Amino acid sequence: MALLRTFFAVELGDAARAAAGDVVRALRRFPSADGVRWVRGEALHVTLRFLGPTAPAAIPALVHAVGARVAALPAFTLSLGALQLFPSPRRPRVVALHVEPEAPLAALAGAVEAGVVAAGFAPEARAFRAHLTLGRVRDGDAPPADAAPPPPPSPFPVREAVLFESRLGAGGSTYLPLARLPLGGSDHPQDDSSKE
Repeated sequence: MALLRTFFAVELGDAARAAAGDVVRALRRFPSADGVRWVRGEALHVTLRFLGPTAPAAIPALVHAVGARVAALPAFTLSLGALQLFPSPRRPRVVALHVEPEAPLAALAGAVEAGVVAAGFAPEARAFRAHLTLGRVRDGDAPPADAAPPPPPSPFPVREAVLFESRLGAGGSTYLPLARLPLGGSDHPQDDSSKE
């Protein structure tokens, strides 16, 4: 069976998605914006852990291990922050918005990581960085970090981590939820794979 390209993420609220979309539209007015591959509004998410090629047979154990760990965490609220260019403004590869507060999001990412490793995946080598990717720089420069006003905070609740499959297509990637893993221990993981 073919491998799936998977990742764990947090979905945005509608207001946050609209606010982030407004920032992207403002940034697209800059000449340097042509060198950036912008994320479509419906595809915006906060990545917790990218897994890459994943055997379908590994999904149940992965969902169980991660679900058990995130269930121990309380739900929380995130807000959008300032525009960021990283790894550095001089040589940007990613155009993103900061998301805050970082502490509960980092704790959630840590719980996901612990579950991923317990399910047999290799540990993530890079430290977690709280951000919402707006675009990836393909070539040349990105718009400057002060090119768009900061978005309104647009708070949104985080009540679950979602395991997504990423399907590559001509119009960009499509993200399909495979399982929703609730925080707070109130529910059981919900398998979305049967909804296709």
